[in-house]
Amino acid sequence: MFGKVICMRTILFFVCLTGLLFACYDDKGNYDYHDINQITISGIDSLIRCDQMDLLHIPVTLEGTQYADTNRFTYFWEINRKIVSTAKDLNVYVNFPLGENEARFVVTDKELGTKAFKYFKINVSSSTAGDCILVLSKHKGHAELSFKRLDKEGSVFTPNFYEALTGNYLGTNPRRIHRDYLPEANNVNSGLKIETDHQIKCLSEETLQEIEGNAILDHNYYIKEAQGLPSGDITGFEVKAFNHQATTMEGMMNTNYTCTIAGDEFWTIQSTCVPSMNMWLKLAFMQIRSPWKGTLSPTMFLSSLVESGGQNYTVANMYMFDETVGQFWYNNLLSANNVGVPELGTYSGYSLLFGTHTATKDHAVAVLSDGAGYRMLYMNLSNGTQSVLADFAVPSNIINETTSYYPMKNEAYMLFTTNDKLYRYNLRELENNVAPGNSSVFVELSKWGYNAEAKITCMSVSRTEQEILLGVSRYGDDTEGMSEGLKGDVLVLDLKTGELVKKYEGISGVPVDVKIKYQKWLRDGKEGGNVVDMLYF
Repeated sequence: MFGKVICMRTILFFVCLTGLLFACYDDKGNYDYHDINQITISGIDSLIRCDQMDLLHIPVTLEGTQYADTNRFTYFWEINRKIVSTAKDLNVYVNFPLGENEARFVVTDKELGTKAFKYFKINVSSSTAGDCILVLSKHKGHAELSFKRLDKEGSVFTPNFYEALTGNYLGTNPRRIHRDYLPEANNVNSGLKIETDHQIKCLSEETLQEIEGNAILDHNYYIKEAQGLPSGDITGFEVKAFNHQATTMEGMMNTNYTCTIAGDEFWTIQSTCVPSMNMWLKLAFMQIRSPWKGTLSPTMFLSSLVESGGQNYTVANMYMFDETVGQFWYNNLLSANNVGVPELGTYSGYSLLFGTHTATKDHAVAVLSDGAGYRMLYMNLSNGTQSVLADFAVPSNIINETTSYYPMKNEAYMLFTTNDKLYRYNLRELENNVAPGNSSVFVELSKWGYNAEAKITCMSVSRTEQEILLGVSRYGDDTEGMSEGLKGDVLVLDLKTGELVKKYEGISGVPVDVKIKYQKWLRDGKEGGNVVDMLYF
């Protein structure tokens, strides 16, 4: 019986095998074979070197064994496992970390679904340490930074780089950019400050990124260096105004002042560095109130800033305004004193919008508003002889809350911008009872084809006073930058002629502040009496 079972199994095996052989024989032509279109990618080096913030352009050539029609493929570029482009050729700003970055280019055949890969690396070097233009703006309701290097000819703007580079928001209510040319050891007090959300955020002046562990300059910075302890518990440090002022920057010692109005208190610290000995000396004073202990306006200004040879300045008093009593007062930056100045008058119901020293020693300009109108004061602030030399009402179409100002260093002129106009005002006109007006218009935006929606929202001047930079918004009434597309521009003008040097379009959201970040302190862009600034606008 057992032998019969084995025999039957053997017969069945050979029957099945014979059937399979006949099936194969009859299956001629049942399969269609297609050659795969094999794609070759060329034009991408295995290692690409570039500078951070530069525009990276990689044109690609495709070759196929059957076809290479670019419309028959889809593409994506991936850097550090993040897709940065879906175009055939790469055109992106280098918002990648410094050092080596992993990258790949992927081509997919739309019909067949087959893929071709090209793996490569991008080595990124710093380009942010040198001279550059920084634009602080508001885009989609939050703060952003845009950047253009000035030490390389042909460089382009990198719009809104901060979030892309760091993955973090800079804030929601940006106000000003500040530069400290005497940064402290270990970056405790970095060289670049962004005033936003009533805080001072510290960024590295080299990488333009936050200093880890020391991101915010607040009351703790002053308390650490103060001679005594603060009065009472400090539950908040809401910054109203902030100021860095370099003074002695040439010689054995370098000195600057860091001043803050937080809440209704004035905080100041004098920092002196002896580079040859790597030694720091500090003099800090905290919680200085006005003599009347009232509400302080959100601005402060020096009564005088006088050149004292080489790269140095001599400073005088820091003036502020107490809104509760409507009077000016000052601190001498060397003590905790608070000196009221009733000789300058009482301005009940007014707030100080702006104040500045001028090219004339101990003479200053202040702009006040009561919410309904504006007045400009021209003041003599010499100690013991303070007085108001002129007091004018100024129309709101000439000066208002949006106005930006710049006092010339060595000439009795003040530049200011309001709406679509740049004004150049001779301060000596104040002495002749002539207030600023339409006769002081220097240039208008319509000269360069702008319509009525465009407004100048900020301004700064190069340290040589050869160029003026205007931040221009084409967002109209959209102050949050919510519209699609970037509508913030920067115009670079020749300061003497008003002619256009360079126009950068669509480089930011609504510009809030524009500034040239210099790598090195040079008061007038000069060394040895000669202008050495070489800026590639």
